[in-house]
Amino acid sequence: MRNNIFTGPLNDICQKDLSRVGGKAANLGEMIKSGLPVPEGFVITVGAYKKFLIYNKIEVEIKKLLVDLENTNLEETKKISSEIKNLFQQSKIPADLLTEIDQSYDRIGNPEVVVRSSGTMEDSPVTSFAGQYDSFLNVKGKEGLNKYIKLCWASLWNARALSYRLKEKIDNNKLAHGVIIQKLIRAEKSGVLFTVNPLNNRRDQVLINSSWGLGETLVSGNVTPDQWIVDKKERKILKEKIAVKEKMSVLKDKGTKLVNVPVRKRKQPSLDHNEVYKLLELVEKAEDFFDLPQDIEWACRDNEFYLVQSRPITTLFPKLEPEDSDGKLRIYINFLLIDKVIPEPLTPIGEDIWKKLLQNILPMSWVKSAVGRLFVDTTEISRLERWWGGLRNNPFAMDPLTIETILEVLKRNKAKLEQQKKPLIKLIPTLFCVMSPSFFKFLLTSIPKALYGVLSSPEKVVEGAYSFGENQVKSLEQKRRKLHTKEEKINFIEKNILPILYFIPLKILYYAVRSPNYLDKAKKLINKYLDDASRLNKVKKSLPHNVTTEMGMELLRIARKIDQSGGHLSPEGPEIKEFLNQYGHRTYLEIDPGIPRWKDDPEYIINLLQSYISNKSYNERIKKFHQGKEEAEKTIQDITARLKEKGARKDARKVEKLLENYRKTFGVRELPKYIMSKGVRVIREILLEVGEELVAEERLDDKEDIFFVRLKDIKSEGKLQPLVIQNREAYQKELKRNSIPRVVTSTGETIFSVNESEEDNGYDGIPVSPGVYEGQVKVLETPEDGNQLKKGDILVTKATSPAWTPLFLEIGGLITEMGGPMSHGSVVAREYGIPAIVGIREATTRFKDGQFIRLNGETGKIEIIT
Repeated sequence: MRNNIFTGPLNDICQKDLSRVGGKAANLGEMIKSGLPVPEGFVITVGAYKKFLIYNKIEVEIKKLLVDLENTNLEETKKISSEIKNLFQQSKIPADLLTEIDQSYDRIGNPEVVVRSSGTMEDSPVTSFAGQYDSFLNVKGKEGLNKYIKLCWASLWNARALSYRLKEKIDNNKLAHGVIIQKLIRAEKSGVLFTVNPLNNRRDQVLINSSWGLGETLVSGNVTPDQWIVDKKERKILKEKIAVKEKMSVLKDKGTKLVNVPVRKRKQPSLDHNEVYKLLELVEKAEDFFDLPQDIEWACRDNEFYLVQSRPITTLFPKLEPEDSDGKLRIYINFLLIDKVIPEPLTPIGEDIWKKLLQNILPMSWVKSAVGRLFVDTTEISRLERWWGGLRNNPFAMDPLTIETILEVLKRNKAKLEQQKKPLIKLIPTLFCVMSPSFFKFLLTSIPKALYGVLSSPEKVVEGAYSFGENQVKSLEQKRRKLHTKEEKINFIEKNILPILYFIPLKILYYAVRSPNYLDKAKKLINKYLDDASRLNKVKKSLPHNVTTEMGMELLRIARKIDQSGGHLSPEGPEIKEFLNQYGHRTYLEIDPGIPRWKDDPEYIINLLQSYISNKSYNERIKKFHQGKEEAEKTIQDITARLKEKGARKDARKVEKLLENYRKTFGVRELPKYIMSKGVRVIREILLEVGEELVAEERLDDKEDIFFVRLKDIKSEGKLQPLVIQNREAYQKELKRNSIPRVVTSTGETIFSVNESEEDNGYDGIPVSPGVYEGQVKVLETPEDGNQLKKGDILVTKATSPAWTPLFLEIGGLITEMGGPMSHGSVVAREYGIPAIVGIREATTRFKDGQFIRLNGETGKIEIIT
């Protein structure tokens, strides 16, 4: 910037001036330097805004008005906004500042101008603040300019801006405002172009909107624009949609007005194809300059295009890393969503550890990550089309909608995938490269476990699975005690990632390999003689040897004992202490070592016990569980008796044995995750020890900061504090992301779900636990919010893990965005006899607290009553 203190020409501005001029002005200055056609203008700095506040002594008044903003409703927020804006209108711009502004205005020739905001956090890669502040078009003369500068400053305190900052938890005291003054382009047509397609996230497409007149008509939503989607690489218009454009914004003597579009132009394209390609060329130039996808407003006058402002598109799901460089179409599936029904991000250390696991069992190029989530290349499934039906009908799918989505994407891109497909013979070496000695050892040692599960009695299967799992944990603990140096501890973690997260849980599962087959065989035999096998659902209730439901029952027993004895709820109490010794390794998102365990922070358990004691629900819930067991056993007897009545005595005995074996063994399927979480706890505790060493070395400020770096960072010698701050901020931001893609392609396209059935007064999902229930909705983000639940509420959440199980003792129904018949929430819901439906996209935003709904766990239908 030149010698002026408070103003400067736009062509002197660059990114290093961002804190002085705001994001929008910094972007425009850089665009001018890169040769993009940006209208001439100048910027009034953030310092000028601060000087204005101090000179008029209104900063203290603003703070007073904002003191209780968090507790206000929308009307009260509007009132606060109005009072603050009045302070601006009643104040004067200091004389020295006014002189600078007037001189800068003289330098650009005193033309009609546009006055725009340029906030210090506006148009940043994190938050765009789009539409929060005011712009003013066709401002004329110095007096008018000074008036609208004050209005622009005041728009920092618009009610919508206050609400936005409150929602995003942005501190109002840290904000300031620059103002951009630009020559007005008397646009004949204008619009917005997106350097990537924001409708599907595709980086290889551009989306262009256009309408007649000035751009404010389009931005304010007063007109439906024409739209073009263009392929960047092929330079080809893929889709063209010409709207009926009834309104346009035009200049008047001062300001603008909305008028009718001439009839002959309403259905006429506002851009011809040559103009579309001109804008594409500007996109290409802009992309060479900007690192991030942009939303750019443009104007056209006398066949000349101008870019009037640009902001990052902050709503896109980020690109997968590392990026593909071969230009081929690859299709990636959200791994933890399909494998564990986990939509939430992992901490940086959790992501690093799980990524290393996948890279140990898959070709490295098949494994990608983005914002704490892992994606696996499934492109080669396209060559197995004859097996797609089996995948679609897989009864063990943890999230069937993810399978449906991946198959839909493969089908849609079939021709493209066929063109680029390698011969199978060339793929074999890639697969053999990942067959490590440890993998072969795992295969060999798994055979006896699988044979044991097939050949042994159910009682021995249960005993063998539990014994194997606990022995593996003991072995890890013994080896851990021999570790001394930081290097030994990190090496131990890297060496045991594969066993803890994959080999040990899978071997436990082999013990119970026959458990689902018992039920399938029984069902086939029953269907030979009886018309309705739906009574089998009752056989699934209150299964023994299920470590997750046993945990829930233990909590109820503790609540009863403490309540009846008049005891005090404390983590140091003997019953709670014993519970935490057995189950304290569990937590919400327990596969991530970066998440505190219940033993680290028992508040959740204490609150749960308090709620059980307060509503005296423990006896009823314990009784209901035992009734479920009795009902299951009686159902087996009834089915057996009915088969005998049909003359099928031999098959009746077979069915009885099969169903009894199913009940004895199926509960073991919850054990692998239980043992895995014990292993993850070992990793966590070792990392905390390393964290203490890094604190002593002054490389970290707190031992728990270690969860916000990666293993390679720990091995480095540098200070880690800046990286921790950056990673923690990014992680906290990701926790707020509402929609998580099930599938992402190498073009950047994000696919959240296949089309779902939506009715006028409800939704249609996947039924996973039978029963019909009417009740009030309670939307929860985490199990720690469970104290908000009332007895009989219908719980609505994204997905559930074992940490949610104790809450199931209170609810009347369950709805989740993700999951399938075999996911955790579905299994436990069936055991507890709770009607449940999964696979309702955006359920946590569609349903509202207090809504009265009816859910049918047999048909998957949800009806909104009130």
